[in-house]
Amino acid sequence: MKNLKWSLQWVRGSRWKMVVSILLCLSSIVFMTAESYVFSYIVDDVLMPQAFEKLPSYLLAALGMTVLYLASTYFYHFLGEQASQAGVYNLKSALFAKLLKQTPDFYADNRTGDLINKCSGDVEMVNHFLNWCIPQWVRAAFMLIFALIVFMSISWQYTLILFAVTPLSGVVGRLMGKKIHPAFKAAREQLSQLNTVVQENISGNRVVKAFVREDYEYKKFQKENEEYKRANIYANSIWLKYGPIIDSLATVISVLNLTVGAVLVVLGNITLGQLTLFLSLAWTLNEPMSMIGMLINDTQRFSASVEKIQELYYSYVDLEDPVNPKQPKEAKGEITFEDVSLKYGNVSVLEHINLHINPGETIGLMGPTGSGKTSLINLITRFTDVSSGSVKLDGVDVRDYILSDLRSRVSLTMQDVFLFSDTVESNIAYGVPDAPMEDVLEAARIADADGFISANPDGYDMIVGERGTGLSGGQKQRISLARALTKKAPVLILDDTTSAVDMETEEFIQEQLRNIPDHATTIIVAQRVSSVMHADKIIILENGKISEMGSHAELMRKKGYYYNTCILQHGLLDDEAS
Repeated sequence: MKNLKWSLQWVRGSRWKMVVSILLCLSSIVFMTAESYVFSYIVDDVLMPQAFEKLPSYLLAALGMTVLYLASTYFYHFLGEQASQAGVYNLKSALFAKLLKQTPDFYADNRTGDLINKCSGDVEMVNHFLNWCIPQWVRAAFMLIFALIVFMSISWQYTLILFAVTPLSGVVGRLMGKKIHPAFKAAREQLSQLNTVVQENISGNRVVKAFVREDYEYKKFQKENEEYKRANIYANSIWLKYGPIIDSLATVISVLNLTVGAVLVVLGNITLGQLTLFLSLAWTLNEPMSMIGMLINDTQRFSASVEKIQELYYSYVDLEDPVNPKQPKEAKGEITFEDVSLKYGNVSVLEHINLHINPGETIGLMGPTGSGKTSLINLITRFTDVSSGSVKLDGVDVRDYILSDLRSRVSLTMQDVFLFSDTVESNIAYGVPDAPMEDVLEAARIADADGFISANPDGYDMIVGERGTGLSGGQKQRISLARALTKKAPVLILDDTTSAVDMETEEFIQEQLRNIPDHATTIIVAQRVSSVMHADKIIILENGKISEMGSHAELMRKKGYYYNTCILQHGLLDDEAS
């Protein structure tokens, strides 16, 4: 009941359609029952006394009931579908909004296949329950109540004999429900595992082929597929164990109906027309009895799906907008780290970082792998929050910004370049969808991407494959850089942006970036000395701490990490060259 109440909240705005749909469903039973009454009267008032002059009026009444039955059935399905689809639309929108709010840590902890399954297969199970199961549950209950009233009005003895079997179906159904719910929940979990394997193999197809692991991945898929098959077979075995019992009880009612009815006609307790009514209304008992197993089956599937959806919907969002946000009057690009430390669990990533970056300044950020470079820049955009201390942008703590406002002030390129399955132009203008074409062209020129884009017959209308398929690593990096430049934010963060391009192209890009009018505050995260040597200030991170800071010349004189890296990359230099 709790899962049902939770699901119905998403049908807001269309609940009247669901209510009308259920009323029409009940009306269809009334019209079908009325048609059965008409046929019973034909037997008693027309056929038995052979008063055939009454037949046309009864047939006309039967035809009218049939038309009303068909019309009510059509519209109850039509409105029910509209209501359930509205609910599914609202639910999917809410789940997607939740996914958009989540931090990178959330996606690191949750399997992609599991998330996709919750937003698709589990939601469709909710749709099936709202659109089909709810009306059928109401229909089954109403048919039993209606049959009880009709049958009692004719013969209470007949009714008691028929309904003596009905409670047994409820007992069997309850036993089945207790056992089948955990079985279906396990099956849904296994489906998520299977989807994850498929998704990983699609995304990592090149890696699989490069390491000749097709057989291994196929066996891994077969293992998960086999587990999914077993989970479904087990769940359905429960249904097969109890389903035939429920169906047999429905058959017993049919046999009792005919046998007892024939005896009562012979004894003169009921008329032949009333027996016809009993027989024609036998479906009001048989249908609920035969469907109850299927409905319990689908209801348990629905409950398992809702629980999976709720796991996502109620998942904790680490970062939220502040209650009382602040916004500086001017976006200058001034960044300050005040005694910043960052921990993931018990692991310390950054310790006591103090750093001031002036507006328009270019900062180079280097250090060994795992020294905390990416973690440091993630604090600026609040992909992660500090454990202690504060990060300020234009004098305001980043935690006091509305997230969308904060991130609109920062333009970012990432190590793991992601391009959408769209045109090159749309990818470059992603952050500014209404950007004029001249801005797109200028950003592409600065990023040295215009050459290879224009060389393609489709130019900027060239469709980029999923995740940038069809482009080289360097080409993807240059489109990613052009995307960041088109945004024209006061802060520009380049996280290993030119690692996949050649030295000549990198030098061209660095030169273009230095000559941009109204230069943004720029942070260049790199492993190459050539990427940061012209920066106003170079910062070296080691073990989460700032170990060196200064210009290229100053760090070369210190002969520390930066000096050693420069020697490794460029060889021993004389004083003038260094």
